[in-house]
Amino acid sequence: MKQRPILVAVIGYIIGILWGLYIRSSIAFCYILILLIYFFMQKFFFVTQKHSFNIISIHRYSRYLKLIVDSKVIFILIIFSIIAEGVVYQQNKIYENTYQNGEALEIEGIIVSQRTERQYDDIYKVKLLHMKQFNILIQVKKGMKELTYGDKIQVKGEYKKPSKQRNYGGYDDSQYLKTQKILGRVKVNDIKVLDQKQQTLILQLANSIKLTIAEVIEKDNQSHKVAMIKGLLLGDTQEIEEEVKEDFRITNISHILAISGMHVGYIIVALELIFKQVVGKRTTSIITIIVLVFYSFLTGFSPSIIRAVVASILNIVSHLFYRKSDRWNDIAISLLAILLYNPFLLFNIGLQLSYLGTIGIILFQPTISQILYILQKDKPSKVRKKVNEMIAVSLSAQIMLLPLLVYHFHTLGIYVLITNLLVSVVIGPIIVLGFLYVIFSFVGEPMTKLIVFLLNGGLDILKGIAKFSELPLAKIYLSTPKILYIVLYWLGICLVNQVYPIYYLRFLTTTQQRIKNLISLFYYQYCQKRTLYFRVMIFIIFIFFLIFFTFPKNLSIHFVDVGQGDCTFIVTPQNKSILIDGGGSLSEEFDVGKKILIPYLLDRGYTTIDYVMVSHFDQDHVRFYPIFITRNKSKQCGHRKAI
Repeated sequence: MKQRPILVAVIGYIIGILWGLYIRSSIAFCYILILLIYFFMQKFFFVTQKHSFNIISIHRYSRYLKLIVDSKVIFILIIFSIIAEGVVYQQNKIYENTYQNGEALEIEGIIVSQRTERQYDDIYKVKLLHMKQFNILIQVKKGMKELTYGDKIQVKGEYKKPSKQRNYGGYDDSQYLKTQKILGRVKVNDIKVLDQKQQTLILQLANSIKLTIAEVIEKDNQSHKVAMIKGLLLGDTQEIEEEVKEDFRITNISHILAISGMHVGYIIVALELIFKQVVGKRTTSIITIIVLVFYSFLTGFSPSIIRAVVASILNIVSHLFYRKSDRWNDIAISLLAILLYNPFLLFNIGLQLSYLGTIGIILFQPTISQILYILQKDKPSKVRKKVNEMIAVSLSAQIMLLPLLVYHFHTLGIYVLITNLLVSVVIGPIIVLGFLYVIFSFVGEPMTKLIVFLLNGGLDILKGIAKFSELPLAKIYLSTPKILYIVLYWLGICLVNQVYPIYYLRFLTTTQQRIKNLISLFYYQYCQKRTLYFRVMIFIIFIFFLIFFTFPKNLSIHFVDVGQGDCTFIVTPQNKSILIDGGGSLSEEFDVGKKILIPYLLDRGYTTIDYVMVSHFDQDHVRFYPIFITRNKSKQCGHRKAI
C-alpha cells in the first residue's frame, strides 16, 4: 500500500461513491467518529500485557495492520472518499433537478452518436452546449429529419424523465443513463440543423473511419455475420440479434464482444512485427501509443478498452524510461481516470467484469498454475504448458467473476470452463483475420476473398461454441446473492489464495512463517486440544440455522409492477410460494416474464414456485413466459403462452 498511493486513492474514491449514493449522513462525520473511537481504544484497551500470549488478540493483530495502513494511507483514503462523496452529491442534484418531467425544452447541442432505429422513431445522443459535460437523448419521429454525426442542432420538445427501478431486480433506466452522462430523453416536436461537422477533428476523423470500415464489412460479408464482426472489431453490438447475445451470455463468452485487452494485445504485436526492424524499438513504441489512443477514439472509449489501453501505454512508457511496470498501479490509474470522468461508471457491468476479471487473473493465476504443475507427474510438454496457461487464466478469471455473473444474470452453467477454453483458442485467429480483412480490403480483392472465407468459418465455429447454451444444464437459475455474501466470498478466496502458497513454497518470508505458525497454533488449540468444545460449537451453530430456516415466518404478499396487468406473489408462513397471474404485454418485442417477473422472483430468493394460479385469460394477466419449476411435481414446465 505504501508504494501504491494511486491504488489507495481508487479504494477511497470507490468508498466515497458508494457512501454518497446509499448513505445520507456525511462521510466526514463518520471518519471523525472512527478516529475518536480509535484513540479511545488505543488509550484504554490496547495496553501491552507482559508474559501473556493470546492467539485471539486485537492488540496483537492491530500491529500487523499498522504495517500496512500508515498515516499517509489513511490521509489519502479519507481525502479521496470525501471528494467522491461530494462529486456524487453534486451530480445527483443535477440529474434530479435540472429538468422536470413533461417540461417544454428548447436546447442546442451536437450529435455525438449514430442513429439508433426504433419502430416509430430514431434515437440520437446529443452533447448539450450549455452543459458540455452532459448529454441528452432525442427521439425524432421517422421521416422528420435525418441527422449525421457532428451536426449542431436546435431542438424543441417535451422532456421525459428516466424511470427508476420499479421492482426488486428490475431495470433502472435512470441508473443506466447516469453511466452514459445522459440527463434524460426529449420527444422532439421541431428540429433545425444549424451547422455540420462541429465535433472535434479527431472525433470526426474516427467516426468517418468507423463508418468506412462498417461499409466494407457490410459489402463483403453475409448479413447475419456483419453485426458480429462489427462487435468484435469496433465494439458495436447494437445490431447483434438478441438470441445470439443470449447464447453468448448463457455460455459466459459475451466478454469477447467487448473490446478489451485481447484486441489491444494483437495490435501491439502486429505493430512490433511491422515497424520494429524498420524504425527501431523506441520509435515503434511511440507509434504504438499513438495507434492505441486513436483506437480508443474509434471504439468509443468503453471502460474495458480504456483499462487495456491505459495499462498498455503505462507499460510501454515504463520500458521507454527503463522502469518496471506495476500491474496494480496500471489498473488503479486507469480506473481512477474513468471514475473521475464519471463516478457512476462504477455500476457499468462491462467495467465490473473487465476489472474484476483482470484482478482475478493477477491474484489467482500463479496459484492455479502451481497446482496444475503439482498435479502432473511428468514434466509437461510445450503444448501442455500452453493448455495449462489457458486453463489457469480462464479459471482464475471465472473464480473472481462467479458471484458477480450470478448477481447480474441469475444463471450458471456447467460448461463455462469448456466454452471459455474453446473460445480462447479460436478468438485470436478471428480477431487477426478481422484486422487483416479491414486492411486488405483497401489493397487487393483476391486476398480479401480468402480472408473473408476464413473469417466466416471462424465465426461459424464461434457461433457453434455459443450453441452450448442449448445443452442440458447450460442454464441453471440461481437466486440473486446478497452483497454481503459476495464480499465474504471474495474475502474467503483471497484468504485461501494467500495461505495456500505458504505450504508449497520452499523459502518463506518472516511474515509468511508467522502466518503458518499462527495457523498451526490455532488448529492445535481449537481443533485438537479443545476438540469437544469445537464440536459443541459446530453443533450449536447447526441447530441455530436449522431452527432459523424452519421456523414459521410471517405471511407476505407482493404486488409486482408489470405495467398494464396484474401479478401477485404470495409466500405463506410455511414458505410455500404462490403466483397469481403474471402480467403480459401485447408487444412481441417485450417479454414480461423474462424482463420483469423472473428477475423479481430470483431477487426475492425463489428459484421454484409451488402453485401458479390464473384469475382469467386476458393477455395482460397470462401473456408471460417464465420457466417454472414446481416442487410438488419436481419437473420443469416449459414456456406457456396464452391464446
